[in-house]
Formats: sequence, C-alpha cells, structure tokens
Amino acid sequence: MTEKEKLVSEWISQISTSEDHLHLSPYVSGSKTLIVETPIDDIVPESGHDVIIFIVESFWRPIHIENWVKFYNNKFPYYKFFDDISSNSTFIEGVETNKQRINLILCQSKIKLSKIRKKLTKVEEYSFWKEQYLEEVLGENVEISSTDDISG
Repeated sequence: MTEKEKLVSEWISQISTSEDHLHLSPYVSGSKTLIVETPIDDIVPESGHDVIIFIVESFWRPIHIENWVKFYNNKFPYYKFFDDISSNSTFIEGVETNKQRINLILCQSKIKLSKIRKKLTKVEEYSFWKEQYLEEVLGENVEISSTDDISG
C-alpha cells in the first residue's frame, strides 16, 4: 500500500466510525472499497467493489480532472465517476467531506449507486445536503431526493 493509499484508507476509516460523520455517509461503513494510486490516464473500474477511489497525480489542474471524469463517464457507461479535487473544499453541514491534499476520482456502479440512493432517501439522508451539492452528487437520480414513495 502506498503512502497516499494509506492516508485515504485512514480517512475512510475515520469517516465510517465517527459519529460526526455518520449522517454524511452511512453507506461508507458497510461498503467494500478499493483504493488505488494510478496515473489519471490509466483508470479502469473493477467489479466486486462498492466504491473505487483512484488517487491521481497532484499536478493536474481542476479543469483537467473534471475533463477526465467526463471522459470516463462516457467511456464506461455502467459506472459513475466523481472528482474530489484537492483544491476544492467540500462540506456537508460544516463537516469536511474531502481529503483536500490528494486528487481523487471516485467510481461506483450506476446500478449499485441508484439502489443505495433510494435507501438513503428513506432515512432522510439528503435533508443534510445543500441543493447544489445534491444535484452534483445525485446526477440523473436527483428526483429521488424528494420522492416520498420509492419502491425497489
């Protein structure tokens, strides 16, 4: 395990066990996560994981990372990629939700992601999130954040 992989692993462990972070992502504590340090142009999703966190080079500018995420979202239609850029701080209810020192690209199966989003709606998870962040994270599933009756 590389030093950066170890840092991210410790961060994930902190999020999944901290009461302060539990409402941010109750899904994290039970998910099967793979952490991989890799060049940004060498990202390939692997099945069998709920979340794959790719640690990419630190020299990339935010716009370039965003463009790579768009590229991967088009290249792998059954997966959803998200950027977590070191220079962009993200918070939910005042709690920091990104690593800040490391550029990350997160990858999840769209099918698994849709199922967990529906479950999180039932426990009012999204009531903590600001609308703009909710739209960014939920993407095509943004309507489920306000749906009362969800089957599935």
